[in-house]
Amino acid sequence: MKKIVVPFLIFLFLFTLGCNNKIETPPENSIPFLTFSVNQKAGYVETYLNYWDIGKGKIIMTNKVLYIVTAPPGRTGNPKILDWEPPVQHYGPPLSWDGESYIYLSSQYHNVKNSFNFKIKMFDDPIDPCKFASGKIIEEYDFFNYSKNLQVQMKNVGGINYLKEKYSDFTYRVFDDDNNKIIEKNIKISLYNDVFHGGVDIGEACLYEKDKKEVKQLLLYYDSVGMGRFLICTINLEKGTYEWNEVTGLKGCIPYMNQSEISIIGNNFYVPLCGCYIGIINPDDYTCKIFDQQEIFKSLSFYNAPISCGGYPAIPGEYKDFLILNGTVDYGEKTEDETLSENYRHLWIVFNTKTNEIAQILEWSSLEPQFIVVRDKNGKELSKVETDKLIKDISKLYNVNGESYIKGFFIFENFIRFPHKNGG
Repeated sequence: MKKIVVPFLIFLFLFTLGCNNKIETPPENSIPFLTFSVNQKAGYVETYLNYWDIGKGKIIMTNKVLYIVTAPPGRTGNPKILDWEPPVQHYGPPLSWDGESYIYLSSQYHNVKNSFNFKIKMFDDPIDPCKFASGKIIEEYDFFNYSKNLQVQMKNVGGINYLKEKYSDFTYRVFDDDNNKIIEKNIKISLYNDVFHGGVDIGEACLYEKDKKEVKQLLLYYDSVGMGRFLICTINLEKGTYEWNEVTGLKGCIPYMNQSEISIIGNNFYVPLCGCYIGIINPDDYTCKIFDQQEIFKSLSFYNAPISCGGYPAIPGEYKDFLILNGTVDYGEKTEDETLSENYRHLWIVFNTKTNEIAQILEWSSLEPQFIVVRDKNGKELSKVETDKLIKDISKLYNVNGESYIKGFFIFENFIRFPHKNGG
């Protein structure tokens, strides 16, 4: 009898252990997001996968590391405290991620631990500075843009006078959904002579349109009087041709921005504009529609205080038809040199672009930093999670002033990241 019972118990233990380690398939209406945790003993950053279940109003933590970030922390004036902002903020996020099917990572800074159900592709794209000798650039670095199924490599665009170069070299690499390269095309594009009022930047966003075999690149430039303008460069990969078109419908000023601040939903670019405005750029007809985030925030009157937009990135991310917005509610008085008072709340707001309504809110309060609360669009608390569990041991991480990151520094340095297809 013992010979039968002992193996059975061993089997039962292993079966239970396997079940406990199994990653359950998240509900369909849940938004994936990443949290970064500093493993101070090991000396690297761990990236955890989580889900925001919109249907049930709760956070699901897988407690599994998706990948680690190997970029080293910076030094500070205190030898006992390291600066973890560079590996988290600059090197931590994926190169491109739709939250649903794929993740593009850097072979230089990312080391995969669990792929979950994502198709992961590694890219060798080191970020190195230009090399100088006798005041002259002897070796320039390449720039890269990423989007779903697309990598854009740009050469001869890093020098001081690149806008006056006759041409810059662009290489477009297209991948299928299994990450196999199916197209590679080299095209020389003038960033100076072909545009309306002079040179333009190298590009803020890009996407690949499969049916047309075209790449749409969104570029921002400032004319002779300092007015910001957007251009769409359409590249036909079959013909090897390109054409410029200026985006119409924009009003007001356009701030400087980078790739992490522009989202892609469907075939539209969502770009932050001055104030609380967001532009929706259609790259096929070159038009832009504008909406005011303050109009969206009016429905959050239960906070009984104005909600300001902003933060970095200005648009934190997107997933399917959901756009993630930043909001800050400040209740206290602050001095002239303070950005926020001691009593404020940070909001991550899920906005449904199909229904034009807020779906749900994630809230952190400076008065109760130990919790992150999930609320519905009417302000009802649905659930909450411990900050120290969602962002592993964040209270034990300190900045150079000896302040714990749980006091809000994890927000400012983006220890929480949502899917973002446009990147580089």
